[in-house]
Amino acid sequence: MILGALAIFGIIVLQVYWLVMAWQIKDREFNERINITLRKVAENLAIKTNTKLPKTGLIKKLSSNEYLVNFNDMIPPDILEDYLVRELDMLKPDLKFEYAVYDCFTDDLVYGNCCGVTEKTKSSLLKKLPGESKYTYYFIVRFPDKRLFLLSNIKLFILLGLFAIIVIIAYVYAVTSLYEQRRLSELQKDFVDNMTHEFKTPLTSIKLASEVLYNHPAINKDNKLKKYTGIISQQSDKLTSHIERLLDLIRSDKKFNLKFETIELSSFIKNLISNLEHELKLKNTTVNLELPSKTIYIRADKYHFNNIILNIIDNAIKYNNKNDKSINISIKENRNEYLLSIKDNGTGISQENLKNIFKKFYRVQKDNIHDAKGFGLGLYYVKNIVKLHGWDIDVKSKLGEGTEFIIKINIAKNRKK
Repeated sequence: MILGALAIFGIIVLQVYWLVMAWQIKDREFNERINITLRKVAENLAIKTNTKLPKTGLIKKLSSNEYLVNFNDMIPPDILEDYLVRELDMLKPDLKFEYAVYDCFTDDLVYGNCCGVTEKTKSSLLKKLPGESKYTYYFIVRFPDKRLFLLSNIKLFILLGLFAIIVIIAYVYAVTSLYEQRRLSELQKDFVDNMTHEFKTPLTSIKLASEVLYNHPAINKDNKLKKYTGIISQQSDKLTSHIERLLDLIRSDKKFNLKFETIELSSFIKNLISNLEHELKLKNTTVNLELPSKTIYIRADKYHFNNIILNIIDNAIKYNNKNDKSINISIKENRNEYLLSIKDNGTGISQENLKNIFKKFYRVQKDNIHDAKGFGLGLYYVKNIVKLHGWDIDVKSKLGEGTEFIIKINIAKNRKK
């Protein structure tokens, strides 16, 4: 945020500097061109009236848009106006101007009829005449639209300035949004911590109470009570496991401290599927295993490795509207990698959605599946855990043909864990 603010401040300073410099350059250029034009007018008028112009002090700038031309003789206003119109039209067509000729006999100004001269303009010019009493014959030219003329010549810089303002507004909005997201993230972390405590404490009490009841002599004498007590203990373990998985998904941004241990891959997969047997049966899902006969040992965090496979299997079931769901799990060796493949026969994922499935909170929309609940955190968690193991994950899918996740376990890197 500080670097961005400094960059924005630098842009503003540069824009203001460029705008001021551009204005000054264009103003200087305008003055030079006007001086040349008025000199030509004076020279033409001098030739016409056979007058000798002063060697110095021919043109004097009275204000930002008023110029006095010193002339050593009587000035015919009609001829002056003709020369002014011609020369200024060559400078810029339709350039508006006002002129006044000083009459030494009446000590007043004689006006032409260019550009709608008003009494207000006349009184404005008269206020400046007393300070120019050292001149006897002169005329004054004013350019009322000089500022508009200069602005039209620095439009690019003005547009860049407007663009800088838009950038500043966008930056302020982005910073505000970032701050709000950070605040919400802190609230989420607090909620997760509180939820962990609120759920784990009663579950631990239930677990302890069920174990005491299970070992009580009175319960052991009644098979039904012993069975029900065992169900309470099993379900509390299952609920604890689900809560742990949920918390891992919610806190998937944290840096996990993985506990690596040696795992025999084929046996691990078999045990995992065996524990899911009842749940798979309820959801009409068949799991086919294609495991190698030789033993394959890897180094992994057993808990998180179990979770990433469960997440992929859960998605394979969730995004499948067929009556007979099937999942194929295979392990193959390819040069320096073990390829753990989990393939389903579900609805598949379009190529447009495929590139986004590992993003946080991203969920593939399925209009024909209404029971696909979730937060869009599962595959984000899977990607993070796979990356922390030093592995890689790939996904292949076609609409209507299913999806295949391939976890690539690097053999060389795996041995270093």
